[in-house]
Amino acid sequence: MSRILAAADRLPPRLRRLIKALPGSGHLRRLAVGRPGGPTPEPGTMRPVVYLPTWARWDVMRQRPQFLLEAFAAAGHPVYFIDPREDATRISHGVTIVPSIASVPGEHVILYIHFAPLRDLIDRFADAVVVYDVLDDLAIYEPDELGLPIERTVAHHHPFLVERANHLIVSNPVLLERHEHEHAGTILVANGVDVARFEASAARPADLDATTRPIVGYRGAVGEWFAFDLLEDVARLRPELSFTLVGPIYERVRDRADETARLPNVAFLGERASDDMPAYAQAFDVEAIWFTVNEMTAGVTPLKMYEALAAGTPVVSTALPACTAEPEIRTASDPAAFSSALDDALADASDPSWLERAREAAHAADWSKRLDPLLDRLDAAGHRLVP
Repeated sequence: MSRILAAADRLPPRLRRLIKALPGSGHLRRLAVGRPGGPTPEPGTMRPVVYLPTWARWDVMRQRPQFLLEAFAAAGHPVYFIDPREDATRISHGVTIVPSIASVPGEHVILYIHFAPLRDLIDRFADAVVVYDVLDDLAIYEPDELGLPIERTVAHHHPFLVERANHLIVSNPVLLERHEHEHAGTILVANGVDVARFEASAARPADLDATTRPIVGYRGAVGEWFAFDLLEDVARLRPELSFTLVGPIYERVRDRADETARLPNVAFLGERASDDMPAYAQAFDVEAIWFTVNEMTAGVTPLKMYEALAAGTPVVSTALPACTAEPEIRTASDPAAFSSALDDALADASDPSWLERAREAAHAADWSKRLDPLLDRLDAAGHRLVP
């Protein structure tokens, strides 16, 4: 079955979405991962943390869930990441990556869930402590084009998981305001950065522009939230700058990205390995965050802003609330202001006092510190240790 899922991942994105929307597709995935059958943890030891299978891969577009799992591992918890597309068990950054739920303990675990429909799998575990992470606006999971029936949407499953969860965490103050009434003691576990990884010197990626003109870089997915018009306008204003984007392009905006790529100083390099991201962040002269600002993106805290600060790279972003709240991030809302902010950011790069402040901001956002509020809550509830 893992080979079937791997083959399905190679299908065109629109066909994959259609298959996922078909009745019974969730049942097939549950059959693929089976039932928990790993060793029972010993009393008094740290509860194992289990990540149930989603679309996420461990080594591809590593995001908040993977970094939080690493922080759990660093805090002493055994951590399991289930992905039926894996061929064999392996360990990465202290996390055990397994191809089947049969390899994880079936009782006394902490289930870390950020995709509400997975609530159906909770009952396969005995004495499970459920941590539900609302890491984005719920609407980000349901593009209108999918036309899913209500019972197949994240929004439908969300209230049931909120009721079942022992702990509800959110990634952003905007999301805290939206959801804190739903669960007593909802806590903010803000996004962060693996400082050591982004501070460590890395070789310049070979696929970057070899000219001496400054690079305004972007790292991350390109989807319907991307501010194409703003990027194009700024690129036309600043022909002496190279605008380079590293990350996957979603199929529904592929044509729009192809139009943007016709500009002579704009290049889409495509997706690169997560372990290569520090090298790109360090090589950019400025990191740009080209997000449109709307109700859905207001709850986003881009990981890339802290990663860039850890790498010593100045950042210019659109006026996302999380970016305007960070003093070392420059924000702008129109092409002229963004262009001017790029000049200021280029000057920041040669300012030792800015670099010191940037590194201080990054260290304050290290994932080990970001996880502390949740670890404190788990300790207070007696949920970190196996009874």
